[in-house]
Formats: sequence, C-alpha cells, structure tokens
Amino acid sequence: MDSLENTPPPAPDPAPAPLADSPESEAQPGPPATTWDAVRSNAWVCALLAVLGTGAVGCGLMWISVGVFQSYGVTVFCFSPALCSFLAIIFYNWARPDEQRKGIASMAGIVVGVLAVGSALLLLVASGGEGFICILMALPFAFVLALVGALVGQAVVPAVARRPHPLPVFAVAVLLYPLAQGYETAHPAPALPRLVVTQLVVAAPPARVWAALLQPTDYPAVTGLFRAGVVYPVRTEFAQAGRAHGPRTLVCRYSQGVARLPVVGWVPGRSLTFAVPAPDMPAPMHELSPYPSIHAPHLHGYFQVDSGTFRLRPLPGGRTLLEARTVYRHSIGPQFYWHLWSDYLLDAMHQRVLATLKARAEAAPALAQTTARPRHD
Repeated sequence: MDSLENTPPPAPDPAPAPLADSPESEAQPGPPATTWDAVRSNAWVCALLAVLGTGAVGCGLMWISVGVFQSYGVTVFCFSPALCSFLAIIFYNWARPDEQRKGIASMAGIVVGVLAVGSALLLLVASGGEGFICILMALPFAFVLALVGALVGQAVVPAVARRPHPLPVFAVAVLLYPLAQGYETAHPAPALPRLVVTQLVVAAPPARVWAALLQPTDYPAVTGLFRAGVVYPVRTEFAQAGRAHGPRTLVCRYSQGVARLPVVGWVPGRSLTFAVPAPDMPAPMHELSPYPSIHAPHLHGYFQVDSGTFRLRPLPGGRTLLEARTVYRHSIGPQFYWHLWSDYLLDAMHQRVLATLKARAEAAPALAQTTARPRHD
C-alpha cells in the first residue's frame, strides 16, 4: 500500500497538434490598410491622379513660357508636353509598382502620359493663357512629343521604381524647364522671310484680269479656321492720292480691322506689290475662349507679313496665269511645324481671293475694253 501511495500520478496526455487548415494555424492579420494603399489598389484612381496632377504641373510650365518669358518656341511646344508626359508615366508607375512592366510596352502608361498633356492644354485654356484655335493647331505636334515623353518615361521606370518616392525626379525635371526657357529666350532663332505662292489659270486675257483686280472687290463668306477666328480679307479697293501720279494704296478691310497698305510696285497689266507695315496689320486671329477676350502675347508681333504681290502672265489661247505671292516671317518655334500651318492658311486665303478675281474676270467681258481707275482721295 505504501508503495502505491508513493507512486506519482500519471502525466496528462499532450494536446493534439492543430490541423494545418485549422483557424488557429492562420497568420495573424497585418496592420490595417491605409488610405494611400486603397488608392494604389485602384488603377483608375491612380491614372486620374497622374493625369490631373501632372497636367497641372504641365500647365504651370507652359505659363512660365507664355506668361513670364512671353516665348513661343521649342521649349513650350516641345519640352513642356514631353516633360508633362514623362512625369505622368513616372508617377503612375510609382503609384502602382505591381503593374510595372519592363521596357516600353505599357500601353496603359502611354495613354496616361498623352492624357496628361491634353489635361495641361485644357487647363491652359481654362486659366486664360490661350484660346482654342492655337491649342487646336498645336495639338498634333504636342501629342507626338507626349508619346516621346511617355516612351522615355517607360524606359527609365525600372531605375526610378527603386526610389521610395519620385519627388527628386520631379524636382530636377521641373527646375530644368525655366533654365531651358531662359536660354532659348536669350538666344532666339532668327525670323527668316518665307514666300508662299498660289497660282490660278483664268480664262480671260491679262487686260481683263488686271481690270478686275483694280475694281473694289467683296469676298465671299469663309469657313473652317477663318470662320473660327483666323483673320481674312473681307473687301479690297485701291485708292490714289491726287489726280495723276499720287501714291497708290490698297485699302483692305479684314475681319479684324482695316489696313491701308502702300503700293510699292506697279507694272500696269503685269504686277503690283504692296507693303504691309506692322502697325497697320490687325492681329492674325481672334482667339476662341471661355472668356470675352484674352491677350495671348503671340497675337502681337510674333507673325508679320512683309509684302504681297499679284502677278499676271499671258498664256496661249487668251488665258492668264494669275499669281498671288506673300512674304511673311514669324518667331514661333519650331519653325518647320508652324510654317506648315502658316503656308496652309495663306494659300487658302490666296485661293479665295484668286477665285473671286477669276470669276469676275471671266464673267465680265466688257471690262476688256475699259480701264479701271482707282478712286481718288
């Protein structure tokens, strides 16, 4: 009995190990998700923040060019859209690191970059910095540069993604912009003269065409960009001081005002040339804007017509080759791109004027026997 009483009680059986899929074996939940984590989990929200945020930055950079430096050159038309798209790509890929792709194959990021440039241009119009006509004309080139900036941004994403935040990249890029704009302002590209020539065959002899040219002429209604606000001639007539050999003047009523253009070359029946003094020339366009009027610097002094010429050349069969020539220059860059727009608009204006003179000369044979005389002031 004593030995039984001294025997220790048996040890309790060990508790069974929990099964692998039991609730007790699951990991404890981590810290609660922050608001920024919720934002980064939504691709649409990240894209919207990138488009609007970098669009506002791009608009600010454009204001530095047009508002502070009053410059319309390579910096504002090339550097600002490329930089805006580049920053949008960097922000979007940093905000969503799980969706970063190697190389330059991310179509979503490229779309974000292009939309950021569109957002910057709309903000520029909304803030009164520009009108819709100028933005429409700049849009094709701006979107090409936006694609370039987006592709460069996608290429450097792997290097930038290792940083905790993209603020240093943003700061360096934004600080480079005014330096580039200041350099371009201090070293502007020369505004070289450029010639636009438009020709039209008229089924009438030169004498009849010359007589039609000297008559007061009203031009038909316009369409397209001219109707939207680009300047165009409404009526022309010649005036002469005195009765005999006084100076001749082409009085041109434009859609934006009246200009008195001195005739500097006169070969009866063959050619006439008129100068275009800068103070007498109206603004090249009336900008479309949400506001009653805006005062974009490029409307004054950045586009200048030097002279205009009409030439008449006899052709076989009693016909005439009627030619309109305009010499102009502008200080808007890149010049090769804006020359395309200027040449197109001037040629369209030439076509409208020459077509009106052609119709008048062909429909009025009696003018061949009369000599049109300019009015005397």
